[in-house]
Amino acid sequence: MISVWSPIHLRDTLKKLYWKDGKEAVGAMAFWEDIQRYLYLPRLKDRNTLEQAIVKGAATKDFFGTAYGQSGDAFEGFRLGDANVQLDDTLLLIEAEAAKQYEAKLLASLPPTPDSVGGVTSPPQIAPGGNTLFDPPVTGVGAVPTSASGKAKSFYGSVEVNPATAKIRLVQLVEEVINNLASDPQGELKITVEINADFPNGASDQIKRTVSENAKSLGFKTWTWE
Repeated sequence: MISVWSPIHLRDTLKKLYWKDGKEAVGAMAFWEDIQRYLYLPRLKDRNTLEQAIVKGAATKDFFGTAYGQSGDAFEGFRLGDANVQLDDTLLLIEAEAAKQYEAKLLASLPPTPDSVGGVTSPPQIAPGGNTLFDPPVTGVGAVPTSASGKAKSFYGSVEVNPATAKIRLVQLVEEVINNLASDPQGELKITVEINADFPNGASDQIKRTVSENAKSLGFKTWTWE
C-alpha cells in the first residue's frame, strides 16, 4: 500500500487513463472510487494519500489545474498554481496544458485596467494562485473612501449566492475576502449568514422538519417558517 504518492505519478496516471479522447478534466473523488474498484490502479493507503498528492501538485502549474465545477466550457472556481484546494465530490483535476490555455483565455477576455499614471492601460492581472481575476479599481457605490487624513475603519459587504453553486461560492468568499479581513490581528470580524427561501406552493413537512432540526443543531440563533 502506498502511503506517500508523488503528484508526478498522479499526473501520469490521469494522463494515461483519464485525460484522453478530448476529456480534459476528471473528478477527484471519481478517481478515488476507481482506485478502490480497479486493481490496475495504484493501491493508495487511504484518501489522505491522494489528497496530499493533489495539494502538492496543485501548488505549481506543472501538473494540473483545479476547479469545483464545470458548466459547458467554463470551469467554476478555477485555480492554477494554488495549493488551497479541498478533496470533495466537486473537485475537478484539469490537464495542465488545458488549464494553462483556459487561464490565458480568461486573461484575454478581460479589458485592460486603467493605470493611475497618464491614463495608460495595463493588462489585467490574476491573483497569486492563478485563479482569481482582479477587477479594475472600484468607484461609486461600494468604493473604499480614502483621504490623506486617515484610513478606512470598517468594512461591510453583502452578496447574493446562487444556491446551485453555493458550496463553491462560499469557499471563494472565505478564501478571498474573509481570510484577508481576518489577517489583521487587531481587527474584529463578525459574519452573519442570512437565508431567505420562498415556496409558492408551500414547503413540505419533510423539508420543514429537516431544515428546522439542522438549523437547531448548527446553532442558528433564529429560524422561522411563515
